[in-house]
Amino acid sequence: MTKIILTGDRPTGHLHVGHFVGSLQERVLLQNSGKFDEIYFMIADAQALTDNAENPEKVRQNVLQVALDYLAVGIDPQKATIFIQSLIPELFELSTYYMDLVTVARVQRNPTVKAEIQQKNFEASVPLGFFCYPVSQAADITAFHATHVPVGEDQKPMLEQCREIVHKFNSVYGETLTEPDIVLPSNKACLRLPGLDGKAKMSKSLGNGIDPLEVIDQYGADALRFTLVTGNTPGNDMRFYFEKVEGNRNYANKVWNAAKFVLMNLEDYDPSFVPSREELTLADRWILETLARTEESVSANLDKYELGEAAGSIYEFSWNDFCDWYIETAKARLYGDQAEDKKVAQYVLVYTLTRMLALLHPFMPFITEHIWQHLPHEGKTLARASWPCPDGDLRFPQEKEQMERLMDAIKAVRNMRAEEHVNPGKLCRIHLVPLRGDLGECAETHKIYFEKLAHAESVDILPEGAPKPENALASVVSGMEVYMELKGLIDTVKENARLMKEQETVKKEIDRLAKKLGNPKFLEKAPADVVEKEKAKLAVQEEKMKSVQERMKFLAELA
Repeated sequence: MTKIILTGDRPTGHLHVGHFVGSLQERVLLQNSGKFDEIYFMIADAQALTDNAENPEKVRQNVLQVALDYLAVGIDPQKATIFIQSLIPELFELSTYYMDLVTVARVQRNPTVKAEIQQKNFEASVPLGFFCYPVSQAADITAFHATHVPVGEDQKPMLEQCREIVHKFNSVYGETLTEPDIVLPSNKACLRLPGLDGKAKMSKSLGNGIDPLEVIDQYGADALRFTLVTGNTPGNDMRFYFEKVEGNRNYANKVWNAAKFVLMNLEDYDPSFVPSREELTLADRWILETLARTEESVSANLDKYELGEAAGSIYEFSWNDFCDWYIETAKARLYGDQAEDKKVAQYVLVYTLTRMLALLHPFMPFITEHIWQHLPHEGKTLARASWPCPDGDLRFPQEKEQMERLMDAIKAVRNMRAEEHVNPGKLCRIHLVPLRGDLGECAETHKIYFEKLAHAESVDILPEGAPKPENALASVVSGMEVYMELKGLIDTVKENARLMKEQETVKKEIDRLAKKLGNPKFLEKAPADVVEKEKAKLAVQEEKMKSVQERMKFLAELA
């Protein structure tokens, strides 16, 4: 028996993820299986007009788009025939004959028809053409003697009605029509992909689908590509959030801005210059060692097809290590008057950025290629450049650990400044108590990192066991105690005024709750859980009052 596939889509918009999961990927598998003699893909423009009769231009414009979508997912014109429904007049004639075999009541009972009428808010104003959709679909299928129809689960009632029509027609006119079999996605989780609203199936007309082209127009192809790769492990389902795509668009912007900064500071750059190990600063050695470890991690995970882990490694390195830290340490050297130090900083920036782009290229090919073309490079394209492997001559594990301890201390100062609402323009006085000898020497040598990155006007290195500074906030990080003096940082008059206002508000709330809980009638009539909730509220406000008073006492001592 000849095996024939007939399926198709309405050209009412771009085909989206729901189409791909629900039927398109199954169609490609069937096409390439070699088990079918004829394969037909119909662009159902006539059916699209059943609920778009007043907007035919929408249908006309999307005919070509659906055809392109077919080609994009892997439909091969050498193996399958793609055709437009309205160009086959016999289909309409056959629909007319089939209408005489189907009752209105039967169409009304069709679950798919009922669901779509409700979704489209047709109510009593259902277009007749739309109402006859199941009959028209039966004509499409039977006209080609289709034996198999690959569709999503929502089309199952339509195929059942088609089989009924075939039975009735053959009983009247003899064995003429072929009874089709439905082909559902082999992955049961893909039978019906829900829309972004979580209610109905993903649909173009409902506007609750994910159209990759629209996502690309808004956020860029690289952002979408990175979103689909990251944050998931093989075998697990992943929810799609536009917020995540937006976040990855911001990440792409971060990489772009970092590259722009590097390019703007390559004046007098000498591509032949290679610094010695001795010329590299602590920050240089830290970023080079971190880069080497990232190269190892990305390569290892790609070898294991752990794409999400690989992408996560390069994301962490590029955003946090390179952009947020190393570039900040390099600014003083680039803008300073030490020409040799500037050349070293330029070398490390270009070296690191170039290799970072190569690691990121499989995940964000467009932006990385564009940036790479503007950087000093060898070869015509990043896609054909050598894959970055760790350089054994640029490994600095000890310096990496030391730099990270200093970074922990700087983060601690930043957090303390944020907690105390210190004006960003105000410089602070910092005291460090290293708990290791090498960290004491390292902190003494690299006070400039605290001055530039923690807005410190002075950094004192205290021996372990020395008296702790008075009126100072303290933080303990790995290998170091950090103290920040508060005197001069806080506007005590302004802060006291704020606390007085807060104290008044809290006191009113305490008085209100105390009065309520002191009312015998309330205690008698109110449910026990309500009384307990009010008591809990009172306890919270009393604790808040205690904190405010302690803060006011501290400010008085500070002044």
